[in-house]
Amino acid sequence: MNENRVLFSSVFGPYGVRDEWGEELGMQMELLNNQVTRQQGVHSPRQSYLSFALYLLAENISVQSTVLDFPRWDDFTGELEHGYTHVAISFIVPNVLKVKRMAEHIRLHYPGVKIILGGYGTIIPDLEKIVPHDECCRGEGVRWFRKYFGDDQNAPIVHPVLKNPVYNYIYGMPSKSRGSAIFPGVGCENGCRFCITSHMFKKEHIPLLAGGREVFEVCQRAERKLGARNFMVLDENFLRHDKRARELLDEMTKSIRPYTFVTFSSAENIRRVGADFLVRLGISRIWVGVESKRNLHDKTKGIDLKELFKELRSKGIIVLASTILFHDHHDKDTIREEIDWVIDLDTDLVQFMNYHPWPTTPLYEDLDKEHRLKKVHYRHQHGAAELNFVHPNFQKPADHENYLRHAFRHNYERSGPSIVNMAKTALTGYLQAVKDYEERQAQGSSWNAELLRYEKNAMPVADPYMLERIKVMKNEAMRYFPSLLPALVFGPNARSRMKTLSVMRLYSKAMGRLKGTDILKSLVLTASAFVEFGRILISRVKGHEGIIRQPEVNRVEYPGDRSLKENPLPQGSFLLNAKCRVN
Repeated sequence: MNENRVLFSSVFGPYGVRDEWGEELGMQMELLNNQVTRQQGVHSPRQSYLSFALYLLAENISVQSTVLDFPRWDDFTGELEHGYTHVAISFIVPNVLKVKRMAEHIRLHYPGVKIILGGYGTIIPDLEKIVPHDECCRGEGVRWFRKYFGDDQNAPIVHPVLKNPVYNYIYGMPSKSRGSAIFPGVGCENGCRFCITSHMFKKEHIPLLAGGREVFEVCQRAERKLGARNFMVLDENFLRHDKRARELLDEMTKSIRPYTFVTFSSAENIRRVGADFLVRLGISRIWVGVESKRNLHDKTKGIDLKELFKELRSKGIIVLASTILFHDHHDKDTIREEIDWVIDLDTDLVQFMNYHPWPTTPLYEDLDKEHRLKKVHYRHQHGAAELNFVHPNFQKPADHENYLRHAFRHNYERSGPSIVNMAKTALTGYLQAVKDYEERQAQGSSWNAELLRYEKNAMPVADPYMLERIKVMKNEAMRYFPSLLPALVFGPNARSRMKTLSVMRLYSKAMGRLKGTDILKSLVLTASAFVEFGRILISRVKGHEGIIRQPEVNRVEYPGDRSLKENPLPQGSFLLNAKCRVN
């Protein structure tokens, strides 16, 4: 075969199913139900997301390629018959046996095909002994592949337009995907000692989109193509680079296009830019790593997290706090105190994960020097079961799994369904935005884009952009309303049901007489919840935590951009043969 063709593939399914190659616990192809709303049963939103990086890579090389996302085994083996010179597989550590099976099949049936491995799974120190391959792509992938194929590494990066999520269920009822995803950059400068993302990119942030204008243009293209108005921003600490965020707000303000965003940020950067800036920017949900009550990280030191989150929620920003269990200082008392502490921060959602030393991180290196690393098979290293290191106070693997499960259950029973918390925050924020807008108009205040705050002026200043933002916030709040009736019916306890009733009364008071369509949606969703609840019970009788949903295979062909060729060479003359090694 004279011309290169690349197959970009994720690992094969089914996912979240224990078999010869994969695990059930912690390995669903879902973020929320897997790591955030676990143990919430019928109330847990069910969403799955595309393997975004594969589409970005295929969009930005000169070589003709195909993306095969969420394939079953037959999909993958059948796709290989179409003829490829290279197969690039992205995977995470616990999926190592899946990628092993894929690579061995390629070697057996297509020995001339080059195998390239990518993703977080490439941190495995002895990967070359487990998975046959020719190359490993580590770090930022677009420039890596461009160099590999002799393309111009410095050419502008084309951002793909992608649907997000690929499926969405609430109380068993499917709904149409209404968003997209943006990845402005990779890596994080914070350098938390446990964070593989930060250390995989050498504690640097590598921009993929140069500035806020480029982010805005991606939003516009997604709106034209998909009708998307809300976006997941996949950047580990989006607000750290506030110039980009300021530019994005400027573009939205000039065009009066109030897009909304779900993103990640550290507490220090949230405090620095302020809640009013986040509201104008359209941050509807924000994921914040709080890690530990002891404030072991610079990003949370000296910050009253509870007060910060209270302000964000009062402004309509849904907060997800992420914490880690099994720090060295945890024992049977302090670990429960830690769980209660993060719940008492009173956020809408909480992520619990077990402490995990990943190769290449300082945590891993320190524990290796202390001879505390355990020989836990990579397929079990997913942060939801046995620790892969010796803990001074918890030696039993069962404890590692049980405390994590208890944390999710305890949060659910104390705080109720997260969907109710999100509804309350969205509605409260809308009402506060209206109140703040009216007060600013009465006082003659306007937004100061340099100082990121409102200031008084001699005369009232119109703010048409914020009026449109308030409309978006109202619509966002109303999206949650139909979920309240099934949340009430299936509430875990009396405390939860009383909380839901209070939120329902708040909606009635704020929105007045509700439309018949909204009431009908509530009734239909409740009926769907009864069916879903029954399915969950059946699944638990069979020994599972809940229903395992599978995303459909997604296949996209890319023609390749020949203009990227920096110095055209004979096909195949630039192929490398170096094995994958840990730097």
